[in-house]
Amino acid sequence: MKRGFLVACCALALTFRPTCARAQNDSANSSSTSSLSGNLTAGQFFLPPMADQTEPADRVRYGGGQIDFGLALPLTVYTSLGQRSGWQIGFLGGIVAGFGSLRTTLYLKSADFHAGIPVSFRKGKFSARVQFYHVSSHLGGDYAEISGFQPFHYSREELQGLVAYDLPHHLRIYGGPRVLVRTFPHVGRWTFQAGTEWFPARLAGHHWKFYLADDFQTRQEVAWQTNISVEPGIQWTTRKGEPVARLEAWFYSGQEPFGELYTQRERVIGAQLIFTLAPAVKSLILHRH
Repeated sequence: MKRGFLVACCALALTFRPTCARAQNDSANSSSTSSLSGNLTAGQFFLPPMADQTEPADRVRYGGGQIDFGLALPLTVYTSLGQRSGWQIGFLGGIVAGFGSLRTTLYLKSADFHAGIPVSFRKGKFSARVQFYHVSSHLGGDYAEISGFQPFHYSREELQGLVAYDLPHHLRIYGGPRVLVRTFPHVGRWTFQAGTEWFPARLAGHHWKFYLADDFQTRQEVAWQTNISVEPGIQWTTRKGEPVARLEAWFYSGQEPFGELYTQRERVIGAQLIFTLAPAVKSLILHRH
């Protein structure tokens, strides 16, 4: 089942690939199309929440004993230049792995696999995304032996909706619900999420920006306890304003971000380094076409 879902997502990405290339080439040649996305990376109409710990965004990240790799492929299917609006469909996938240590031994705690199909919309300062995605979790054998935690089968399909608005002074707010369409084990189905991202103009240079991002989630599966993530940091950009890397402090209090460990809570204070893959992927696609 999981293999079939991933194959279907990849096939969809390949089917829309020429459309993506044409849209990106049109964007390079038209200031009207470029203004649709502003500073959005790789022509994304809806930027993934920066501080969401479960979002498999287009990045390679290390921090807090966690390594994740994600890739987002936005594929434009319709744009209306006169109204500065557009729709996108894409493919989003990633792997998130958490590690622990015992004396001098490093062991895998858990690995989560994500794959989804996001549909995004943007008109002016409003943007939205509806996303259907699959998550499965696999506990590390060494962690189960050391901790005594009993592994179990964990997988789910979720439907998520987020709406964002770009406020003055480089402030963005977003929020929305998600519901579990299918889940094993059976738990409460609803989650509500909200957050902000702020890039103060006074704390920015030619190729860097200071930012403050936060994300809040409350989930029915753990009796509506709240997950809080706060990330102040510096983002480096290309000459075109595309983000390439972030170095940030990181405060998180909430559920373990790994599926099988969802009933456990943790508090993390540290730092993490994030490399964004969008500029490299965009350059590769444009070069090939």
